[in-house]
Amino acid sequence: MAEPAQRIDPVTLEQFQAMHFGDRKAKLIDGVIVVAQAFPTSRHGQIANAMGAHFFNVIRAGKLPCRTETGPGIGIRLERDYNLGPDVLVRCGSHRTTPGEPVLVVEVLSPSNSATELMKKLHAYRAVGSLTDILLVEQDAYAVEHWTRTASGAGTLAPRLSGADATLVLPRFQGEWRLDELYGDA
Repeated sequence: MAEPAQRIDPVTLEQFQAMHFGDRKAKLIDGVIVVAQAFPTSRHGQIANAMGAHFFNVIRAGKLPCRTETGPGIGIRLERDYNLGPDVLVRCGSHRTTPGEPVLVVEVLSPSNSATELMKKLHAYRAVGSLTDILLVEQDAYAVEHWTRTASGAGTLAPRLSGADATLVLPRFQGEWRLDELYGDA
């Protein structure tokens, strides 16, 4: 027998933040709760860890007033609310007791990410005025899509980077890196 249809009403950011999901990871996308069905793969974790460590080292070497984070969510208010937890988040203007403004997001993509989900996430991230760089990173190939905000506030999607030797340029962090370095493989 088929399951009866269930109505799913949108959830607000406050309602979502008051909920508990145990040891499962949950996101709020366009007012809808999405609970992870499985743990990320080992490769997903390796890439996220390598990128987090990489940006931590870049920030430390440049003595930038920024911090690298993994795990915390970003609450975003649009037509419907979002609470997204990128794999790596860099905040600048931060201090030990204040988080600072998000400037860089890294999302390591899993095969289970749908195109619709990614478009909604990108839409939400782009609404955060302080975000200057969004990296959508393939886990099964050296491939990165880089969205960047210009000084005028306009957003652009750079040509897709592909291959271990492809180079990602991030002016905010005054550097350029090969993808195999960012993936932790060089």
